[in-house]
Amino acid sequence: MQCVFPRWAVLLIGLVLVSTALHALPQIPSPENTAEARVDAGIHAGLVEDPQSSLTVLAVRQLFDLGQVTLAPAAGVNLGYTRSAWWVGFRVPAHPAGKVPRERLIEIGFPTLDHIEFYGTASTTPTVVGDLYPFGERPIRHRNFVFELPADTPENALVLMRVRSEGTLSVPLTVWTPSAWAEYSRHTYAGLSVYFGALLALLIYNALLWVSIRDRMYFDYVLFVSGLAIGLAGFNGLGMEYVWSGWPWFANLAFPLGFSLCSFGVAQFTRSFLSPQMVSTRLDKVLLGCSILSASVAVISIGFSYMVGGKVLTVATVFTTSMAVFTGLYCQKHRVASAPLFLLAWTLFMVFGIAFALRNYGLIPTNFITLHGLQFGSLIGMLLLSFALANRFHSERRAKEAAQAEMMSARQASIELLQRSEQELELRVAERTAELATANAKLAASELQQRDLAQHDGLTGLANRTLLADRLSQAIGFGEREKRRFALLYLDLDKFKPVNDLHGHAVGDALLKQVAIRIQERLRHSDTVARVGGDEFVIILHAIESDAGSLAVANDIRDALGQEFQLEQKSIHIGCSIGVAVYPDHGVDASTLSRLADEAMYAAKDAGRNRVVLTHS
Repeated sequence: MQCVFPRWAVLLIGLVLVSTALHALPQIPSPENTAEARVDAGIHAGLVEDPQSSLTVLAVRQLFDLGQVTLAPAAGVNLGYTRSAWWVGFRVPAHPAGKVPRERLIEIGFPTLDHIEFYGTASTTPTVVGDLYPFGERPIRHRNFVFELPADTPENALVLMRVRSEGTLSVPLTVWTPSAWAEYSRHTYAGLSVYFGALLALLIYNALLWVSIRDRMYFDYVLFVSGLAIGLAGFNGLGMEYVWSGWPWFANLAFPLGFSLCSFGVAQFTRSFLSPQMVSTRLDKVLLGCSILSASVAVISIGFSYMVGGKVLTVATVFTTSMAVFTGLYCQKHRVASAPLFLLAWTLFMVFGIAFALRNYGLIPTNFITLHGLQFGSLIGMLLLSFALANRFHSERRAKEAAQAEMMSARQASIELLQRSEQELELRVAERTAELATANAKLAASELQQRDLAQHDGLTGLANRTLLADRLSQAIGFGEREKRRFALLYLDLDKFKPVNDLHGHAVGDALLKQVAIRIQERLRHSDTVARVGGDEFVIILHAIESDAGSLAVANDIRDALGQEFQLEQKSIHIGCSIGVAVYPDHGVDASTLSRLADEAMYAAKDAGRNRVVLTHS
């Protein structure tokens, strides 16, 4: 007997099956309903392994609809080293009830991924990004991989990504509201700028000391700091965005090459700073072996396998850092004077370095500490090591001065018998004193230069962000005490990028210098102008009497920059967009004034560029 189901029953069963499939993945909260306007989508994602790279997007969507996926662990998507491609998918969270749907952003916060195919809802054509591709091909210019999720995207729709990488495969997914993402990015970029600024200052300072003193310790210090800077710039995406954006081949190798150089420098610095061969030749040979192991990472990564090189790098980093700490302990036991500070610094390096390496293998979760703790630990460690270098230098100098004093005393006791020897000794002491005076003068000059570099832009000589922040704080304090008004101008050049693209960066740099001169010619000595980005400038106009006065200065600058520039027999025309905010009319703190001036500048750009806009907030 044939059993026939009514049509309504078949439809009902189909709806139940579809409903079950749609809820195979955990429900993601709406980012608009969270305190930070963001949601960690990684812990709500599903995973499908594609070891042969044979699955199509349609086949994967069917697997997700049927619930035949592996749910991501609570720690998020961190698969360690794997040769398989992986499909990562999640359901679009619902929009808050009663509110107009708005666009969202999806961010993958791991810039070293080689290849990402992003499929929007119902899309079969992917957006392809990764550190193997030029930075300019990204849909949104950012150090991380960011994709738009349009406002009309249906809730609970499936978003898919196909990810593969020769390095560690970690996919920290976050769904943002655009405003929250922009604010977070601003803060993150500011923090990274401070970190790399400090890194650069330490690098230049100790490089100058090495040039001046020619002590191998300073060279080895510069070596490992340079490697750390390259490795971290590759790891956090800043290098890809600002330094080697057109060199994908180097972007893919910056992480292992930088950290192999860093590990090599660590081993060599330990040898030169602590001189372990004086207490144990075997220990010195082990450190030499660490140097060779670290150098092999570069050879393996370039000539054999990035993945194998990454695994060897993890071993080399952990082993070298551990040996540095062990050497510090050993030298501390044998009362080497420089050991305590060295030991403290490298203990911090070891703790954060091991956490970083274990995260690469997926043995510990990916979070703020494991992602960025290495930067904090490294900065503190490098500051301690720089102090240790200076302390050792002064200790050696004091020892030399004490030895000289003792020698003078001994010769003074036998002055009648060794009068000629005493005269020769006095001459040598005078020469050595002159040499020390010269070295001290160079050191003082280099310190003065470092302070100047830390507050001024190296290209234009204008104030940089650090000095601007200080001047703005002073202006606010003076305005509050004296009840005086001042204006904050945010200026961005129009049509500057085509100058770089058409004529090259040398002409672009020359143009920026001329721009700086024209701006300064239209300001008073009491005003401040700073360069805060590639073609971005900020101006503080003190003691303005009216909005019209600040707008007049701004328009005068705009007109000046709109006039023709003659550079290398080339006629160049640019313009500028200026946003103006006035203290205290528009804000009484630096953050508010900067934000409003910046928004007014972008309003000027949106209104057609080459104009001045006064904020209305």
